Amino acid sequence: MKKIIAMLLVLAMLLSFAACGNSGNTGNETNDNENNEAAPVTEPENGTEDAAKKVLIVYFSPANSDTADAVSMATPKVGNASSTEYIAKLIGEKVDADMAAIVPAEAYPLPYNDAADKAKKEQDNNERPTFTLDVNPEDYDVIIVGYPIWWYHLPMIIRNFFETYDFSGKTIIPYTMHAGSRDGGTWNEIKELEPEASVLDGLAISGERASKAEKSVSDWLKDLGY
Repeated sequence: MKKIIAMLLVLAMLLSFAACGNSGNTGNETNDNENNEAAPVTEPENGTEDAAKKVLIVYFSPANSDTADAVSMATPKVGNASSTEYIAKLIGEKVDADMAAIVPAEAYPLPYNDAADKAKKEQDNNERPTFTLDVNPEDYDVIIVGYPIWWYHLPMIIRNFFETYDFSGKTIIPYTMHAGSRDGGTWNEIKELEPEASVLDGLAISGERASKAEKSVSDWLKDLGY
């Protein structure tokens, strides 16, 4: 009799363990499903994409040629540089960028009135003055381009610059030197010349106030994220 009772107790214990085992397996399956959920995708840190972009600062003034007077065409000197070059260097102090000058193949005349007459003739005749440039701007993602306002428009050499290169998918950031006409509508001209590029509103600086423009340049670049 004792043997029968003992066998019944053992059988009851085995059934109890089996039930507990089945219950435990069900719980583990649920936990495994939860643990196997896809981990959330980690987004890249802000600024990572911008930091990888290549930036070029390119500028033009009559002073880029050997015989031209830097005072010509709203580009007075600041130290030993034309105001256009001076602003380019200010930008270069704030932005990790390469820098290059657009150099006219034919130098502009020294006297102011003669230079102004030549610029007007270029516009009237729809000319495209040729130039040299030490880099290929198409190799860059962001092109900061500086130039004087000539007769309320882009200098024709700058128009030729935009017609020469394909800036589709690039970002263009202009800055202008002027004697009262600010951007002269030239930012819109660039948008028409480069419809596949992102052309941002630039910075207009009075040529005679270029030496005092450091804060304006810094604030402008800060607004652009530099």
